[in-house]
Amino acid sequence: MSQNKFCSSCGSRLEAGDKFCPGCGGAVQGTEVHEKSEKPGIQSPKRSTFKPIYLLLIAALIMVPLAIYAATSTGLLSAKDTEQEEVPAFLYAYVPDADRFESLEINGKTFYKALNGGREIAYIMLDSRGPGYGGDVRVNVTADTEGNVIAVEVTGHTETPGLGDKIEEQSWLAQFIGKGINDPISIGTDIDNISGATVSCRAVAAAVRDALDEIGAVFLGITWPERNLNALADGIYIGTGTGYGGDIHVEVTIWECKIITIDILGHSETPVLSDPAFRVVPQAIINDQNYEVDAVSGATMSSNGIMEAVFNALAR
Repeated sequence: MSQNKFCSSCGSRLEAGDKFCPGCGGAVQGTEVHEKSEKPGIQSPKRSTFKPIYLLLIAALIMVPLAIYAATSTGLLSAKDTEQEEVPAFLYAYVPDADRFESLEINGKTFYKALNGGREIAYIMLDSRGPGYGGDVRVNVTADTEGNVIAVEVTGHTETPGLGDKIEEQSWLAQFIGKGINDPISIGTDIDNISGATVSCRAVAAAVRDALDEIGAVFLGITWPERNLNALADGIYIGTGTGYGGDIHVEVTIWECKIITIDILGHSETPVLSDPAFRVVPQAIINDQNYEVDAVSGATMSSNGIMEAVFNALAR
């Protein structure tokens, strides 16, 4: 029976004269080599060369795809969770029952649709403006699905401290709640004035009035006759707008679906300063067949009052 030498570390057979094991590369030393008998035709078993590192590699091959899948799944869930667009937090103060909002940008104006369970419950117009004493007064207006005001907030102005800034007070703004698209929303008519802040009050009323008209057109499908003169019968229409000094009353004549004359029935604007507005704006409206024309520099509020009066004459 032949005697063979085997490596005591890995079990590889050693040849005579080997200084290093051909299996594991270990140095062959006297005490590390032992003899084993091997019968002819039967190979002596060798120790496995399988190392723990291979187990780690296999585990990595299994775990990495699982980790990638988990990360992807989490990302998909996050995407669904954040599908609701980010909206200003103050919108929920206007419509507490809303569970989500959808924004719209139309002609540079920002609107929000408030929803609850997918059902539309309110509409918001941001940054509606009216001409105040010190500049534009900015107002956010919220209406229900019938076009009635449910929230009004003055968000910016440069009115006189102690006078014009009283338009921010909730006790005064409360009178706008419940006003609808078909209401005048006019100082002295259905909205009370603040003594010493008439121009500022008119600015808020004009901003609310404009916001309701916009909400009606965007969300409620209300189209005003002034956008389609063919809907108006020939005749004379009376309207009132708000100028710098008070109401401006006009008489508009329609003939063959066209505005042919605009007569000023009365006003209390400042003489001389407002004269260019009364001379230029009515004729510009007739030329363009549209109540929206450029205001006259130096007489902006009078110009806007004339345009508003024509609008009210033809729209209501």
